Amino acid sequence: MSTCWRSGAAGKRPCPPAREDAKGETLPLRKGLKKVKEGFLRLLHLDDSAHRIALGVAVGIFVAMTPTWGIQMLLVVGLAWLVGANKVAGIPVVWVTNPATNVPIYTFCYLVGRAMVGGPSVNEIREGLAAFANPPLGWWMLAKAWADLMWDAALPLWVGCLAVGAAAGAMTYVILYYLITAYRRHHQHHLAALAADGQPPGGAATHPEAAAKATERPCEPGSGKP
Repeated sequence: MSTCWRSGAAGKRPCPPAREDAKGETLPLRKGLKKVKEGFLRLLHLDDSAHRIALGVAVGIFVAMTPTWGIQMLLVVGLAWLVGANKVAGIPVVWVTNPATNVPIYTFCYLVGRAMVGGPSVNEIREGLAAFANPPLGWWMLAKAWADLMWDAALPLWVGCLAVGAAAGAMTYVILYYLITAYRRHHQHHLAALAADGQPPGGAATHPEAAAKATERPCEPGSGKP
């Protein structure tokens, strides 16, 4: 079994154990939130306008709500190019819909579409799918039964997905545009304040760790003192 060691001023010492929950497992939720935060910070620092970045994420949200598994990233790139949005900002967003979230998201979209254009209920679809446990005789009858079920559900599903995607994309654009604009305005004021104090932007004043390292001096040989 390998042991992790960390070097420091006092020599080598064992690395602290990873934070665990009551069951002795690492916290996946904390890791997931950290990744979301890191992704959001990358969005804030993309070299593009707030409009194009927010529009790119909105396009990604819209496409993520559609049942176009397998080609969602290609659709994001195409739509982003068409409307002049940032492609890099929109591509990662399609993972909002994934094996863990597909059922609740698309069930909600279907219910919205069914309320708009009608269609079989969720229970009817569930019963239709359960009937395939004892499929009709012959592959032609099986294919026809499956096609009839999917055809009846396709229209409300697509209508609901497009409606939910458009609403979610519009809200995402407004919220993200405001956040990016506010963050950049605050950052510009911060840089202006540093310039007024005679401190270089991005220097030791803005990075406490760099400032601490800059004040460190090597020890004199044999004295043990800096």
